[in-house]
Amino acid sequence: MIDEKFVMEILKSREERRDKQLDLIGKYKASLISFTLNTPGIVKDNEMYRSIHKVGMKAIRALLKEEGIKILHEEARNKSTGSEGFIVVEGDPRRIKEKLIELEMNHPLGRIFDIDVFDKEHRQISRSELKVDPRRCLICNQPARICIRERNHTMEELYAKIESLWKEFIDEEI
Repeated sequence: MIDEKFVMEILKSREERRDKQLDLIGKYKASLISFTLNTPGIVKDNEMYRSIHKVGMKAIRALLKEEGIKILHEEARNKSTGSEGFIVVEGDPRRIKEKLIELEMNHPLGRIFDIDVFDKEHRQISRSELKVDPRRCLICNQPARICIRERNHTMEELYAKIESLWKEFIDEEI
C-alpha cells in the first residue's frame, strides 16, 4: 500500500511542475516540452532512472536539432519524485508533439519516456487530439490505461521490464 506521505509528495511535485511550466511559458511566450518518466512504485529517483532521463533529454535535443526547432531555454532537475526536464521551443506545438510521439514509439527507451507538449496558452497537446493511439503497456502491449486501472502487472514486473530495457540499451551502446 502506498503511504499518504508519498501521495502528498507526488501531488506537491505535480503542482510545482505545473507552476514551473506556467512560469516558463509566461516568460518565453512559446511552446514547452515537459519531460518525465513513467515509473512504477514509490521509488522515483535512483541512478538508473536519472540515467534514463539524461538519455531522454539527449534524444529530445537531437530530434529538435534534426527538425530545425530552436531551443529557447532548457533545464532539468532531479527530485525524490523523479527527474524533470523542461525545454522551451519555437515552433508549432502540434508538429513538435507528433515528432516526440515518434520518439516515444521508436527509441529503445521511449516507452518509459513521458513527454508532454504545451502551447503558449499552456494547453496540452494530446495524443487523441492528433488521432494517435493511446500509450501501450510495457509488458503486454494493451492500452496502458487498462493495465493500470486493472492492476494487471505487479510493481516488480514493471520495474524488471524497465531494468531489462535499460540493460538492453546499455549493451547496444557499448
